[in-house]
Amino acid sequence: MNNLIDALKNMDEQSKKKMKLFGIGFIAVIVLIIVISIIVSILGKKTSYESMEEIMEKAAYEYYQDNLGQLPTADVKETVISAQTLVEQEYMKEISKYTKDDSCSGNVVVTYRNGEYDYQGYLTCDNFVTSLLVDKVKKDNAVVTSGAGLYDESGTLRFRGEHVNNYLEIEKELFRIIKIDNENRIYITPDTMDDYDDDLKIYWDDRYNSDEDSSCGINDYLVSRANESLDKLYEKLNNTLKENIVNYDLCVSKRNELDVNNTGIIECSKKIENKKIGLLPLYEYIKGSIAPSCLSSNSKECKNYNYLVMQDLSWWTITADSSNSYYIYYVNTTGEIEKERGNNGKLARYVVALKPNTLFKTGNGTKEKPYEIR
Repeated sequence: MNNLIDALKNMDEQSKKKMKLFGIGFIAVIVLIIVISIIVSILGKKTSYESMEEIMEKAAYEYYQDNLGQLPTADVKETVISAQTLVEQEYMKEISKYTKDDSCSGNVVVTYRNGEYDYQGYLTCDNFVTSLLVDKVKKDNAVVTSGAGLYDESGTLRFRGEHVNNYLEIEKELFRIIKIDNENRIYITPDTMDDYDDDLKIYWDDRYNSDEDSSCGINDYLVSRANESLDKLYEKLNNTLKENIVNYDLCVSKRNELDVNNTGIIECSKKIENKKIGLLPLYEYIKGSIAPSCLSSNSKECKNYNYLVMQDLSWWTITADSSNSYYIYYVNTTGEIEKERGNNGKLARYVVALKPNTLFKTGNGTKEKPYEIR
Protein backbone atom coordinates (compact mmCIF):
# COMPACT_ATOMS: atom_id res chain seq x y z
CA MET A 1 0.00 0.00 0.00
CA ASN A 2 2.81 2.40 0.92
CA ASN A 3 4.57 1.52 -2.33
CA LEU A 4 1.39 2.46 -4.30
CA ILE A 5 1.14 5.78 -2.52
CA ASP A 6 4.84 6.50 -3.19
CA ALA A 7 4.35 5.57 -6.86
CA LEU A 8 1.47 8.00 -7.20
CA LYS A 9 3.52 10.76 -5.63
CA ASN A 10 6.35 10.11 -8.05
CA MET A 11 4.14 10.12 -11.21
CA ASP A 12 5.06 12.78 -13.71
CA GLU A 13 2.52 15.38 -14.83
CA GLN A 14 1.87 13.60 -18.13
CA SER A 15 0.89 10.41 -16.34
CA LYS A 16 -1.37 12.31 -13.97
CA LYS A 17 -3.17 13.92 -16.93
CA LYS A 18 -3.68 10.52 -18.52
CA MET A 19 -5.08 9.15 -15.26
CA LYS A 20 -7.46 12.12 -14.97
CA LEU A 21 -8.71 11.75 -18.55
CA PHE A 22 -9.27 8.05 -17.99
CA GLY A 23 -11.43 8.83 -14.93
CA ILE A 24 -13.46 11.43 -16.82
CA GLY A 25 -13.97 9.03 -19.71
CA PHE A 26 -15.08 6.25 -17.38
CA ILE A 27 -17.68 8.52 -15.74
CA ALA A 28 -18.92 9.70 -19.15
CA VAL A 29 -19.45 6.10 -20.25
CA ILE A 30 -21.48 5.35 -17.10
CA VAL A 31 -23.65 8.47 -17.62
CA LEU A 32 -24.21 7.53 -21.28
CA ILE A 33 -25.30 4.03 -20.29
CA ILE A 34 -27.82 5.49 -17.82
CA VAL A 35 -29.23 7.95 -20.40
CA ILE A 36 -29.58 5.20 -23.01
CA SER A 37 -31.33 2.96 -20.47
CA ILE A 38 -33.84 5.74 -19.67
CA ILE A 39 -34.51 6.40 -23.37
CA VAL A 40 -35.00 2.70 -24.09
CA SER A 41 -37.33 2.44 -21.10
CA ILE A 42 -39.43 5.38 -22.31
CA LEU A 43 -39.56 4.21 -25.91
CA GLY A 44 -40.38 0.68 -24.86
CA LYS A 45 -43.12 1.71 -22.43
CA LYS A 46 -46.55 0.43 -23.39
CA THR A 47 -49.35 2.86 -24.16
CA SER A 48 -52.29 2.27 -21.82
CA TYR A 49 -55.52 0.98 -23.32
CA GLU A 50 -57.28 4.20 -22.26
CA SER A 51 -54.63 6.29 -24.03
CA MET A 52 -55.02 4.09 -27.09
CA GLU A 53 -58.69 5.10 -27.27
CA GLU A 54 -57.59 8.74 -27.35
CA ILE A 55 -55.02 8.03 -30.08
CA MET A 56 -57.74 6.48 -32.24
CA GLU A 57 -60.08 9.43 -31.56
CA LYS A 58 -57.40 11.93 -32.59
CA ALA A 59 -56.65 9.96 -35.73
CA ALA A 60 -60.36 9.79 -36.58
CA TYR A 61 -60.73 13.53 -36.06
CA GLU A 62 -57.85 14.21 -38.46
CA TYR A 63 -59.33 11.75 -40.99
CA TYR A 64 -62.74 13.45 -40.94
CA GLN A 65 -61.18 16.89 -41.23
CA ASP A 66 -59.81 15.67 -44.56
CA ASN A 67 -63.13 13.97 -45.43
CA LEU A 68 -65.84 16.31 -44.17
CA GLY A 69 -68.47 14.78 -46.42
CA GLN A 70 -68.29 11.53 -44.45
CA LEU A 71 -69.22 13.12 -41.10
CA PRO A 72 -72.61 12.23 -39.59
CA THR A 73 -75.53 14.62 -40.07
CA ALA A 74 -78.88 15.44 -38.50
CA ASP A 75 -80.37 12.68 -40.68
CA VAL A 76 -77.57 10.14 -40.27
CA LYS A 77 -76.53 10.75 -36.69
CA GLU A 78 -73.68 8.24 -36.42
CA THR A 79 -70.76 6.97 -38.45
CA VAL A 80 -68.09 4.40 -37.64
CA ILE A 81 -64.50 4.16 -38.86
CA SER A 82 -62.24 1.22 -38.04
CA ALA A 83 -58.75 1.52 -36.64
CA GLN A 84 -57.56 -0.57 -39.59
CA THR A 85 -58.86 2.06 -42.03
CA LEU A 86 -57.05 4.77 -40.07
CA VAL A 87 -53.86 2.69 -40.28
CA GLU A 88 -54.25 2.09 -44.01
CA GLN A 89 -54.88 5.80 -44.58
CA GLU A 90 -51.74 6.56 -42.50
CA TYR A 91 -53.47 8.53 -39.74
CA MET A 92 -52.02 6.20 -37.08
CA LYS A 93 -49.80 3.16 -36.67
CA GLU A 94 -50.97 -0.38 -35.95
CA ILE A 95 -52.46 -0.66 -32.45
CA SER A 96 -49.84 -3.24 -31.54
CA LYS A 97 -47.13 -0.64 -32.16
CA TYR A 98 -48.54 1.39 -29.29
CA THR A 99 -49.80 -1.22 -26.84
CA LYS A 100 -47.45 -4.13 -27.59
CA ASP A 101 -50.68 -6.19 -27.65
CA ASP A 102 -51.36 -8.15 -30.86
CA SER A 103 -54.88 -9.09 -29.77
CA CYS A 104 -56.44 -5.62 -30.08
CA SER A 105 -58.82 -4.24 -32.67
CA GLY A 106 -60.76 -1.01 -32.53
CA ASN A 107 -62.98 1.58 -34.12
CA VAL A 108 -64.19 5.12 -33.55
CA VAL A 109 -67.87 6.06 -33.43
CA VAL A 110 -68.64 9.67 -34.38
CA THR A 111 -72.02 10.98 -33.20
CA TYR A 112 -73.80 14.16 -34.26
CA ARG A 113 -75.56 15.94 -31.38
CA ASN A 114 -76.96 19.45 -31.50
CA GLY A 115 -74.55 20.61 -34.18
CA GLU A 116 -71.49 19.08 -32.52
CA TYR A 117 -69.48 15.92 -33.17
CA ASP A 118 -68.57 13.48 -30.42
CA TYR A 119 -65.68 11.07 -31.04
CA GLN A 120 -65.50 7.86 -29.01
CA GLY A 121 -62.86 5.20 -29.46
CA TYR A 122 -63.70 1.56 -28.74
CA LEU A 123 -60.99 -1.01 -28.11
CA THR A 124 -61.37 -4.80 -27.94
CA CYS A 125 -58.41 -6.81 -26.63
CA ASP A 126 -57.99 -10.12 -24.82
CA ASN A 127 -57.42 -8.27 -21.54
CA PHE A 128 -59.43 -5.09 -22.11
CA VAL A 129 -62.73 -4.00 -23.65
CA THR A 130 -64.05 -0.43 -23.76
CA SER A 131 -67.23 -0.53 -21.63
CA LEU A 132 -70.16 1.89 -21.48
CA LEU A 133 -72.04 2.79 -18.31
CA VAL A 134 -75.40 2.27 -20.03
CA ASP A 135 -74.46 -1.30 -21.00
CA LYS A 136 -73.21 -2.09 -17.50
CA VAL A 137 -76.39 -0.79 -15.84
CA LYS A 138 -78.58 -2.81 -18.20
CA LYS A 139 -76.47 -5.93 -17.67
CA ASP A 140 -76.58 -5.63 -13.86
CA ASN A 141 -80.31 -4.92 -13.58
CA ALA A 142 -82.84 -7.30 -15.05
CA VAL A 143 -86.13 -5.67 -16.02
CA VAL A 144 -88.91 -6.32 -13.47
CA THR A 145 -92.69 -5.92 -13.52
CA SER A 146 -93.24 -5.72 -9.77
CA GLY A 147 -91.31 -4.80 -6.65
CA ALA A 148 -88.18 -2.66 -6.56
CA GLY A 149 -86.00 -2.61 -9.64
CA LEU A 150 -85.66 -1.46 -13.24
CA TYR A 151 -88.92 -1.09 -15.19
CA ASP A 152 -89.25 -0.97 -18.97
CA GLU A 153 -91.79 1.69 -19.92
CA SER A 154 -92.06 1.67 -23.72
CA GLY A 155 -88.30 1.79 -24.15
CA THR A 156 -87.51 4.03 -21.17
CA LEU A 157 -85.83 2.10 -18.36
CA ARG A 158 -86.71 3.62 -14.97
CA PHE A 159 -85.63 2.68 -11.47
CA ARG A 160 -88.49 2.35 -8.98
CA GLY A 161 -88.74 1.28 -5.34
CA GLU A 162 -86.74 1.90 -2.20
CA HIS A 163 -83.81 -0.48 -2.43
CA VAL A 164 -82.37 -0.31 -5.95
CA ASN A 165 -78.77 -0.53 -7.11
CA ASN A 166 -78.59 2.77 -8.98
CA TYR A 167 -75.79 4.56 -7.13
CA LEU A 168 -73.26 6.47 -9.20
CA GLU A 169 -70.17 8.23 -7.84
CA ILE A 170 -68.48 11.04 -9.77
CA GLU A 171 -65.47 12.75 -8.18
CA LYS A 172 -66.63 11.65 -4.70
CA GLU A 173 -70.18 12.98 -5.24
CA LEU A 174 -72.94 10.38 -4.96
CA PHE A 175 -75.86 10.35 -7.42
CA ARG A 176 -78.85 8.15 -8.17
CA ILE A 177 -79.64 7.00 -11.69
CA ILE A 178 -83.28 7.89 -12.41
CA LYS A 179 -83.76 6.42 -15.86
CA ILE A 180 -82.28 5.57 -19.26
CA ASP A 181 -84.33 6.99 -22.11
CA ASN A 182 -84.80 5.44 -25.55
CA GLU A 183 -81.75 7.36 -26.82
CA ASN A 184 -79.64 5.81 -24.04
CA ARG A 185 -79.20 9.10 -22.18
CA ILE A 186 -78.74 8.43 -18.46
CA TYR A 187 -80.59 10.81 -16.11
CA ILE A 188 -79.10 11.34 -12.66
CA THR A 189 -79.79 13.41 -9.55
CA PRO A 190 -77.83 13.95 -6.31
CA ASP A 191 -78.36 11.34 -3.61
CA THR A 192 -77.85 13.98 -0.93
CA MET A 193 -77.09 17.69 -0.76
CA ASP A 194 -75.60 20.23 1.62
CA ASP A 195 -78.40 22.31 3.17
CA TYR A 196 -75.87 25.09 3.86
CA ASP A 197 -74.54 25.32 0.31
CA ASP A 198 -75.55 28.74 -1.04
CA ASP A 199 -75.29 27.48 -4.62
CA LEU A 200 -77.78 24.69 -3.95
CA LYS A 201 -80.29 26.62 -1.85
CA ILE A 202 -82.38 28.77 -4.18
CA TYR A 203 -85.60 30.72 -4.53
CA TRP A 204 -87.85 29.15 -7.15
CA ASP A 205 -89.02 32.68 -7.92
CA ASP A 206 -89.40 35.93 -5.99
CA ARG A 207 -90.88 38.32 -8.55
CA TYR A 208 -93.89 40.48 -7.80
CA ASN A 209 -97.16 38.62 -8.34
CA SER A 210 -100.17 40.86 -8.91
CA ASP A 211 -102.59 38.03 -8.06
CA GLU A 212 -101.23 37.98 -4.52
CA ASP A 213 -100.07 41.61 -4.41
CA SER A 214 -96.70 40.45 -3.08
CA SER A 215 -93.26 39.31 -4.20
CA CYS A 216 -94.18 35.68 -3.73
CA GLY A 217 -93.03 34.71 -7.21
CA ILE A 218 -94.57 33.66 -10.51
CA ASN A 219 -94.70 29.92 -11.13
CA ASP A 220 -93.54 29.91 -14.75
CA TYR A 221 -90.25 28.02 -14.91
CA LEU A 222 -89.13 29.56 -18.20
CA VAL A 223 -88.83 33.02 -16.60
CA SER A 224 -88.12 31.84 -13.05
CA ARG A 225 -85.20 32.56 -10.74
CA ALA A 226 -84.76 28.80 -10.54
CA ASN A 227 -84.01 28.62 -14.24
CA GLU A 228 -81.37 31.33 -13.85
CA SER A 229 -79.89 29.72 -10.71
CA LEU A 230 -79.63 26.30 -12.35
CA ASP A 231 -77.69 27.73 -15.30
CA LYS A 232 -75.20 29.23 -12.83
CA LEU A 233 -75.06 26.02 -10.80
CA TYR A 234 -74.14 24.06 -13.93
CA GLU A 235 -70.89 26.00 -14.25
CA LYS A 236 -69.85 24.85 -10.76
CA LEU A 237 -70.41 21.14 -11.32
CA ASN A 238 -67.30 18.95 -11.25
CA ASN A 239 -65.37 18.60 -14.49
CA THR A 240 -65.87 14.86 -14.99
CA LEU A 241 -69.63 15.34 -14.72
CA LYS A 242 -69.71 18.29 -17.13
CA GLU A 243 -67.59 16.43 -19.69
CA ASN A 244 -70.26 13.72 -19.87
CA ILE A 245 -73.43 15.83 -19.82
CA VAL A 246 -75.68 15.97 -22.86
CA ASN A 247 -78.65 18.27 -23.46
CA TYR A 248 -82.21 17.13 -22.85
CA ASP A 249 -85.73 18.62 -22.82
CA LEU A 250 -87.23 19.85 -19.55
CA CYS A 251 -90.87 18.96 -18.81
CA VAL A 252 -92.28 22.21 -17.41
CA SER A 253 -96.07 22.10 -17.76
CA LYS A 254 -98.09 22.71 -14.57
CA ARG A 255 -100.35 20.14 -12.93
CA ASN A 256 -103.32 20.25 -10.55
CA GLU A 257 -103.13 18.60 -7.17
CA LEU A 258 -106.19 16.53 -8.13
CA ASP A 259 -104.53 15.08 -11.25
CA VAL A 260 -104.16 11.32 -10.88
CA ASN A 261 -101.37 10.53 -13.30
CA ASN A 262 -97.73 9.53 -13.00
CA THR A 263 -96.89 8.94 -16.66
CA GLY A 264 -95.41 12.38 -17.35
CA ILE A 265 -98.01 13.18 -20.00
CA ILE A 266 -99.14 16.21 -17.96
CA GLU A 267 -95.76 17.73 -17.11
CA CYS A 268 -94.25 16.93 -20.52
CA SER A 269 -97.08 18.56 -22.49
CA LYS A 270 -94.88 21.67 -22.39
CA LYS A 271 -91.11 21.50 -22.76
CA ILE A 272 -88.02 23.69 -22.80
CA GLU A 273 -85.70 22.12 -25.33
CA ASN A 274 -81.95 21.45 -25.17
CA LYS A 275 -81.07 22.33 -21.60
CA LYS A 276 -78.03 21.02 -19.74
CA ILE A 277 -79.63 21.06 -16.29
CA GLY A 278 -83.06 21.20 -14.69
CA LEU A 279 -85.03 20.17 -11.61
CA LEU A 280 -86.86 16.90 -10.99
CA PRO A 281 -90.40 16.91 -12.44
CA LEU A 282 -93.08 15.93 -9.95
CA TYR A 283 -94.15 12.87 -11.91
CA GLU A 284 -90.60 11.44 -11.65
CA TYR A 285 -90.82 11.58 -7.86
CA ILE A 286 -94.27 9.99 -7.91
CA LYS A 287 -92.98 7.38 -10.34
CA GLY A 288 -90.08 6.53 -8.03
CA SER A 289 -92.49 5.01 -5.52
CA ILE A 290 -94.07 1.59 -5.98
CA ALA A 291 -96.77 2.32 -3.36
CA PRO A 292 -100.07 1.39 -5.14
CA SER A 293 -101.87 4.61 -4.15
CA CYS A 294 -99.03 6.97 -5.11
CA LEU A 295 -100.65 8.51 -8.17
CA SER A 296 -101.11 12.18 -7.26
CA SER A 297 -99.44 14.95 -5.30
CA ASN A 298 -102.02 14.47 -2.54
CA SER A 299 -100.86 10.96 -1.70
CA LYS A 300 -98.74 10.80 1.43
CA GLU A 301 -97.81 7.26 0.46
CA CYS A 302 -95.47 8.57 -2.23
CA LYS A 303 -92.74 8.70 0.39
CA ASN A 304 -93.05 4.93 0.82
CA TYR A 305 -90.87 2.53 -1.17
CA ASN A 306 -89.18 5.44 -2.94
CA TYR A 307 -85.41 5.77 -3.35
CA LEU A 308 -85.81 9.47 -4.18
CA VAL A 309 -86.78 10.35 -0.60
CA MET A 310 -84.08 12.57 0.88
CA GLN A 311 -84.44 12.46 4.67
CA ASP A 312 -84.31 15.75 6.61
CA LEU A 313 -84.01 17.89 3.45
CA SER A 314 -86.67 19.74 1.48
CA TRP A 315 -86.22 20.45 -2.19
CA TRP A 316 -87.97 22.09 -5.12
CA THR A 317 -89.40 20.19 -8.07
CA ILE A 318 -89.64 21.86 -11.47
CA THR A 319 -93.45 21.50 -11.43
CA ALA A 320 -95.88 24.31 -10.59
CA ASP A 321 -99.54 24.21 -9.52
CA SER A 322 -101.90 24.87 -12.43
CA SER A 323 -104.72 26.22 -10.21
CA ASN A 324 -102.87 29.47 -9.44
CA SER A 325 -99.90 31.59 -10.50
CA TYR A 326 -97.70 31.26 -7.43
CA TYR A 327 -97.58 27.77 -5.87
CA ILE A 328 -94.80 25.28 -6.69
CA TYR A 329 -94.57 21.66 -5.63
CA TYR A 330 -91.73 20.61 -3.36
CA VAL A 331 -90.81 17.53 -1.32
CA ASN A 332 -90.55 18.12 2.42
CA THR A 333 -88.12 16.72 4.98
CA THR A 334 -90.22 13.57 5.50
CA GLY A 335 -90.69 12.85 1.79
CA GLU A 336 -94.24 14.19 1.45
CA ILE A 337 -95.29 16.39 -1.48
CA GLU A 338 -96.42 19.91 -0.58
CA LYS A 339 -96.92 23.32 -2.25
CA GLU A 340 -95.39 26.66 -1.39
CA ARG A 341 -94.81 30.12 -2.82
CA GLY A 342 -91.56 30.46 -4.71
CA ASN A 343 -89.94 33.14 -2.53
CA ASN A 344 -88.83 30.53 0.01
CA GLY A 345 -85.35 29.04 -0.04
CA LYS A 346 -85.11 25.31 -0.71
CA LEU A 347 -82.58 22.97 -2.24
CA ALA A 348 -82.30 22.65 -6.00
CA ARG A 349 -82.36 18.90 -6.57
CA TYR A 350 -81.01 19.16 -10.06
CA VAL A 351 -81.16 16.62 -12.86
CA VAL A 352 -78.63 16.18 -15.66
CA ALA A 353 -78.41 13.62 -18.46
CA LEU A 354 -75.20 11.74 -19.24
CA LYS A 355 -74.33 11.06 -22.87
CA PRO A 356 -74.97 7.51 -24.11
CA ASN A 357 -71.26 6.78 -24.59
CA THR A 358 -70.26 7.67 -21.03
CA LEU A 359 -67.46 5.23 -20.21
CA PHE A 360 -67.77 2.76 -17.35
CA LYS A 361 -64.83 2.37 -14.97
CA THR A 362 -65.85 0.16 -12.03
CA GLY A 363 -68.62 -0.66 -9.55
CA ASN A 364 -71.92 -2.54 -9.42
CA GLY A 365 -74.41 0.19 -8.47
CA THR A 366 -74.64 -0.58 -4.77
CA LYS A 367 -74.06 2.11 -2.17
CA GLU A 368 -70.96 0.23 -1.01
CA LYS A 369 -69.63 -0.06 -4.56
CA PRO A 370 -71.31 2.59 -6.73
CA TYR A 371 -70.77 2.81 -10.45
CA GLU A 372 -67.87 5.04 -11.46
CA ILE A 373 -67.13 6.57 -14.83
CA ARG A 374 -63.95 7.73 -16.57
